[in-house]
Amino acid sequence: MDFKQLEIFVALVQNESFSIAAKELGISQPTVSLQIKQLEEELDTALFIRSTRELKVTEAGTLLYKEAKNLLTKRDRVMEKFGEKNQNKIVVGVSKIPASHILPQVLLQYRKDFPNIAVVIKETNSVQTIKKVSDYIVDLGIVGMKKDDENCDFAPIFEDEFVFICPNNDYYRRLKESKPSIRALVKEPMISREEGSGIRNKMDAIANEVGVTHDQLDVVLTVNDDMLVKKMVSEGVGTSFFSKIAVEEMIKDGTILSIPLTESKERYRNLYACWNKKVTLPVHVRSFLDLILNCKEEIK
Repeated sequence: MDFKQLEIFVALVQNESFSIAAKELGISQPTVSLQIKQLEEELDTALFIRSTRELKVTEAGTLLYKEAKNLLTKRDRVMEKFGEKNQNKIVVGVSKIPASHILPQVLLQYRKDFPNIAVVIKETNSVQTIKKVSDYIVDLGIVGMKKDDENCDFAPIFEDEFVFICPNNDYYRRLKESKPSIRALVKEPMISREEGSGIRNKMDAIANEVGVTHDQLDVVLTVNDDMLVKKMVSEGVGTSFFSKIAVEEMIKDGTILSIPLTESKERYRNLYACWNKKVTLPVHVRSFLDLILNCKEEIK
């Protein structure tokens, strides 16, 4: 049994015709018949019931079809990963904050050093990005949290500070002047990121410092987009604990207010480079990772 036989078998199942399958694959009809006959002999089972009017797949053929599709898909993934065309491509998984505020600086330098390497960005939350790195769906990742994973290594690349963000109105201006405690802030209506987000993870850690769980927060809105969190805060929908680097411009122009969390031990977090330690990274991928690890000052 080989991949060519499986390709012919899958095409025959899908087209239910020897002639159509042959035309689709660019081979002769006798070749299709011969390959299917050899496959049936090797497996010692009938895969099709043939008649003058129709071609039916047997129960064994149906089972083989599912397995064959999976094998061909895995083969295509391997070919895509190691094919010559992908020696000039790198796939980077990033969570929301690094995508907007860290990655552009890294890409600018990488494009100068490696102008012939195409970079593909896959943006998801931190947990999903780490899973993609672990499964080697992406070459490496930049994320807002660490997570135990036997396949992954992490290295800090930037220290991010969290602040409380709120609408710029009379109520919150007075609240800011009162220098409120975290215990007071967690009582405000909150806009949260989805579970698995580094932002959500840090929000919960800050609230937990004063004995408040996520379920005990007054969460009025949960979204999976950082821009939407900031927009909703500026429109007065609610407040949030949020990355300072992501809201600096809005704070400067007065779109929103921020309150420092000076009493919080959880107000800082690292952003991390993440890679699969069980995989030998190609040279061009390792170069990208080295650039991230060695340009901390530029990122800051």
